[in-house]
Amino acid sequence: MKWRSKREVPLEVIERWLKDADWRVRQAAMNACQGREAPLEVIEKGLKDADWRVRQAAMNACQGREAPLEVIEKGLKDGDCNVRTAAMNACQGREVPLEVIEKLLKDGDCDVRLAAYKIAKERGMDVCLRTFDPPALVYKKCKADVIVVAKIPEDAEVRGNPEGKCRTNKAEIVEIIGDFCGEPVGISKFDGTTWYYAGDVVEVEDFDYSSEECSAGFHFFCSREQAEAY
Repeated sequence: MKWRSKREVPLEVIERWLKDADWRVRQAAMNACQGREAPLEVIEKGLKDADWRVRQAAMNACQGREAPLEVIEKGLKDGDCNVRTAAMNACQGREVPLEVIEKLLKDGDCDVRLAAYKIAKERGMDVCLRTFDPPALVYKKCKADVIVVAKIPEDAEVRGNPEGKCRTNKAEIVEIIGDFCGEPVGISKFDGTTWYYAGDVVEVEDFDYSSEECSAGFHFFCSREQAEAY
């Protein structure tokens, strides 16, 4: 259940909490600034805090309000990925310099890149959706040397290259070659809990939009020989 009191924490209380030695109290002060027009100088105090959780809360307090871009840019340059993600989320619905978005699309953290990707799509930017077009059928090696044969939809994201391991956010399972203890199922070698049956449609909600090879997605090879040798 989501609940937020209609009463606002008085500003003098927020300022007193920001001086507390416990980061949890300072974080609560910043959380109390969300959804209201708290003075910008109060939020800036939170952005200078030594604890990333307080700075993240300060960035969250910038969402939904016209905070100056230079304030948000402080969050985008933060050394903690959680703060940068919150800062990128605070950019939604507003004009952000193209170079800022492009920089964050290359960030070392996948959550930051995903937040930047959403902004890029919102802006109508021509973000690369595929590093290459996969063949009609692709192959994934599972436990017990089972090979999962799949089709990649035309609107799916694709990362990788035809000569190595690739990944996508969508796949249609068309065939299972082999079996696991007599059952025609492919079981992920990575987590052992993801199962694939012919006819399944796979959609990866936490897909990493970067070009990193070993990251979130449905992993596959472009040939059966590559999959079998893996």
